[in-house]
Amino acid sequence: MKTCQNCSSEIQDTFNFCPTCGSDLGKPILCRNCNYPNEPNSKFCQECGDPLFEKFKKREAKPKEEKVEIIEVPKPTKNGITIEFPYTTAQSFDFAVKEAKTFDTFEQFGSDKKAIYRVTLNESELYKAKELLLQLKGWRKRTVYVNGEKVLWDSVFDFTYCYERKLSCFKPEYYCFGYENEWEFNIWGCNRAMMPFNEHQQWFTYGKWLNNEGDWQFDKERIRHELSKNLYSNRFCPAFNPTLVQGVIDALPSVINPKKNKNWKFIETYTAESNALVWTTNQNGFEQTRYIKGVGPNGKAFLNDINENIKRKLPDFIKTE
Repeated sequence: MKTCQNCSSEIQDTFNFCPTCGSDLGKPILCRNCNYPNEPNSKFCQECGDPLFEKFKKREAKPKEEKVEIIEVPKPTKNGITIEFPYTTAQSFDFAVKEAKTFDTFEQFGSDKKAIYRVTLNESELYKAKELLLQLKGWRKRTVYVNGEKVLWDSVFDFTYCYERKLSCFKPEYYCFGYENEWEFNIWGCNRAMMPFNEHQQWFTYGKWLNNEGDWQFDKERIRHELSKNLYSNRFCPAFNPTLVQGVIDALPSVINPKKNKNWKFIETYTAESNALVWTTNQNGFEQTRYIKGVGPNGKAFLNDINENIKRKLPDFIKTE
C-alpha cells in the first residue's frame, strides 16, 4: 500500500493514479518544509527528514494541567504574638506540628505541602512555646508577628537562651542580678542591660558638671535610652521587669559630689576631654592637673541609698558593706 501525496488516501501499489482525487502517483513528492522533490514512494523527505504526510508526524503530548491550590491565609491577629511556619523537609517538621497542635490557638491553612501553620500567644505565656521554638530552631522559613506586624525572629526570641540559663542556675532568683558574675553585678534586674555598676563603665560619664566644685548631675534620659536599646530584644523575657529598671534610674541621686558623699568617687581621665572638669593642684611644690570626666561608685556602699530610694530589698548576695 502507498499513500496519495494529495489526499493521503491509502492506495494499492499497482495504481498509477489515486482513485479518490485522481492525482498522478508517479510525480515526485515535494517536501512542504524544504521543497525537495522526493521519490513517489517516500514517506520522509530525503533532504531534511521532515514527514511528508500528516499521519507520520509525531503528535506532541499535551502537558498535564496541574491544579493550583489557592490558599487564602488571613492576616495575623493584632493582639498577641503569632508564630507561623510552612511545610518543610526538615526532620523536626512533624514534631513542630505536633507541638503547635497542643495550643488552643493552633490554626492550619491549606493541606499537605502547601499548608501554613500558626500559633498565637500572649506575652505572658510566650515561654510556654519553648518546645515549639526548639523544633523551629535554625529554620529559614519561620515568621513571627507582634500585634499583627512582622518583625525579626531574634527581636522576640533572643531571650530564650539567657532565660534557660537562669532556670538552670544554682540560685535562679539571683541570676538576673549578676549572681554568677559578681564583678559585673547590677541592680537593673537583667544581665543584658550591659551597664554594670562599677567605676569603669562608660555610662557613669553620662551627665554634666553643675559647677567647678564637683557637683555632678546624671543625664537620666541618656541612661534610659541606652538601657532601652540594650534590653529591647529581651523585652518578652518572663523575668524582665521594666518597672524595676525605671525605678533604679529614678533612684540615682539627682546631684552627687564625692567630696561630700564618700559612697561615690571621681572618675579621672588622662586627656582633656571636652566635658571634663579640670582641677589644678599643688602637691609638694609640684603643680598637677587633673581631668575629671564623671562620677562612679566607690565600692558597694552606694547601693544603700538606691535601695532606700526604690523601696525594695536588694538580693542578699549583693553585700553593701
